Amino acid sequence: MKRVLLVLLVVALVVGTAVAAPKNGKKIFMSNAYYTAPYCGPLNKGVQLKAEELGYTIQIVDGEGSADKQLAQFKAAVAEGYNGLIYFPADQASTPPVIEYLNSTKLPYIVLNTRVDPSIESKVPCTVASDEVEIGRNIGRMAATYLKNKGQIVYIEGAAGASFTVNVTKGIDEIFAKTSIKILNTHQYSDWDPGKSMKIMEDFLTKYGKDKINLVVCQDGGMFQGALSAIDAAGLKGTLKCVASGNDLIIKESILDGSLLGTSIQDPYIEGALGATSLDKLMRGQKVDKWVVTPGGLCLKADVGKHNWF
Repeated sequence: MKRVLLVLLVVALVVGTAVAAPKNGKKIFMSNAYYTAPYCGPLNKGVQLKAEELGYTIQIVDGEGSADKQLAQFKAAVAEGYNGLIYFPADQASTPPVIEYLNSTKLPYIVLNTRVDPSIESKVPCTVASDEVEIGRNIGRMAATYLKNKGQIVYIEGAAGASFTVNVTKGIDEIFAKTSIKILNTHQYSDWDPGKSMKIMEDFLTKYGKDKINLVVCQDGGMFQGALSAIDAAGLKGTLKCVASGNDLIIKESILDGSLLGTSIQDPYIEGALGATSLDKLMRGQKVDKWVVTPGGLCLKADVGKHNWF
């Protein structure tokens, strides 16, 4: 009996080894400028799991919002013999020196999530990112429908200069230009930080009062979470409605309870996996699109069950 059990155990181990992803001996290095942002936890996981599934060893580090730091990280990674690189920039304006260096290495690389400066975009082999302007349009459409094309909103943005921030605002402005909707505030950047967003929202409520604010618009789920905390503390949850983008659990819960009208979906797990898959193609010498668009779209209450949440 013991002999039979031993044979079964050996078979199980062999089968287990057979289905595990084989290591190909190659290493991927990724620098994420917003490593600690709520969206980036699942995005990093998406990259990691797909890269490991494809047989790579991967290291992901915090770029701390600094192009200079990211450049130094990539130089160290090249010196350490990494075979492929993933660059998640902090903003568009600071990207040219990093892209120049990445091109000089002759190594396969992709840009993930954040578009680079337009002056060098043609030099990037592949960018994996959402259609950020369309995300803005989706947010704008939800707001315009709810407000019936008139009213006053407060608007909380991400990081100044980041392509997501710039392009989402562009899409929102495009929709609002056809309406009588007014954004009450000048640009307010929370750097994707819920705490900063909460403070901004508290200041808005003090400055404008609940009667002048008809809707709150936040660029992502982390910022929405902070704004919602301030709205809740003021006793206005469910009365002062919001719209946002993202797949955070707080967004799902808030759509279901009615405090959030809807979201423009941007799944970080899918985006991360697409990043790893696109880099793998480049490393294998295969053709890849210059812009791999992260799937997305409008999500209202009836659509909640169709999507992943984190």
